[in-house]
Amino acid sequence: MAKDAVKVETDQEKIAKIDYDKEDVKEAADIIEEKGFITRNDFPDMKDRLWSQGFYEKIEAEFHSRESEDPYIFFERFDFIGGAIESIIFDMDQVTTREKALHILGNALDLKVQDKPNETHKIITY
Repeated sequence: MAKDAVKVETDQEKIAKIDYDKEDVKEAADIIEEKGFITRNDFPDMKDRLWSQGFYEKIEAEFHSRESEDPYIFFERFDFIGGAIESIIFDMDQVTTREKALHILGNALDLKVQDKPNETHKIITY
């Protein structure tokens, strides 16, 4: 007897089902334009990875629809000490490196950043 194939929904299919408020997208673009980034402090749904990824895509499209705007918008997830994984959407023209984005996100959410991961595990021998 043939087994029925189980359809596994892709991330893009899941994101396509999320309904983003157009006003939230415009507000997010305005905030990024002003301060260079957004976090879950600005939009609490950013705690969800897929929601954040789809929101990033909508924000990027919003910037492309604006005649005078063409920033390099970036979406990144970072790990923090204690196991937290958080998302940030930022303008690379204002937040010029991923490391700066990591520290901005850590400061915004009061999370500790491990600057030199290999240093904490360094074994000293004499």
